[in-house]
Amino acid sequence: MWPRTELSNRLKQPRVLRVVCPQDDRTVNRGKGLGERHESQLALNLYCTEQEDLTRSVRQLLNSFSMSTFVLVHGAWQSTGTWDLLAPLLRKHGHRIITPILRGLGVDQRHLTSDVTLHQHVDDVSMELATVQDTVVLVGHSYAGMVISGVVESHPNRVQKLVFLDAFIPEDGQCVLDLLPAEMGAYFRSVAGERGEGWRLPSGESQLDLWGLKPGEARDFVRERLCDFSLRCFEEPLRLRKNRKASIPAVFVSCIAEAYPARPFFEPFAKKARACGWQVSEVNSGHDCHVESPGEVAQILLSAAAGS
Repeated sequence: MWPRTELSNRLKQPRVLRVVCPQDDRTVNRGKGLGERHESQLALNLYCTEQEDLTRSVRQLLNSFSMSTFVLVHGAWQSTGTWDLLAPLLRKHGHRIITPILRGLGVDQRHLTSDVTLHQHVDDVSMELATVQDTVVLVGHSYAGMVISGVVESHPNRVQKLVFLDAFIPEDGQCVLDLLPAEMGAYFRSVAGERGEGWRLPSGESQLDLWGLKPGEARDFVRERLCDFSLRCFEEPLRLRKNRKASIPAVFVSCIAEAYPARPFFEPFAKKARACGWQVSEVNSGHDCHVESPGEVAQILLSAAAGS
């Protein structure tokens, strides 16, 4: 038990008193001018305050342990701005968001040339991973399914989970044009030949139509963030000799809106994901589910990060 003068002095101090909760009134000595019950109640109140502070600190510590880092990689003709609706929904849960800039696209579009390649985009994302200490949830939309497959091939230990948002799932030696119907490849080559010096694929309303974006806010949002793309990125094969993506837990998000013209191009990858035993979530939207249904996609990503 504390000496009477020590307890009295401690009660006068502004800091929190670190005490053991008294078993009854008799275990706390009486200070000058304080009744026995009054003194016991003060000590008990101080103890409870201390415990509340400790509980709050423990919760904050546990929350810091559960924070994830999401690396969001955009698709062809798009930019980092495509994540402007989704990213805040993840951040408000305390998660860190990284949106890599892909060479020649978005804010870097002035550097788009015929020399920009898929492998450079893989390198762009790999460099971002090098800045992160913990493992990440690596998310790729559309064309970026190629990118994240290349990244995890080189850095499997840096990836906690893969998420393919209506995206290509390649095998070793395949390029995007191998994964699309032959008529789509012919169309892209025709556009590049007629309007893009043999390699440039200009952005425009045709992409918005293909992705199933109806007139309205979502279509306007995507249009404002479009940029040109390079056919070379669609033509370049991806080497996946060890197929390391197969060893990483993965989720596939399938966009299933009926009026979505590109749906038949990506449905085979949803089937492939199911065959691989991946979790497959369906979103009733066009190709840009993270724009049309950001809240639903955020919940899918949060569940993926939590391992459920």
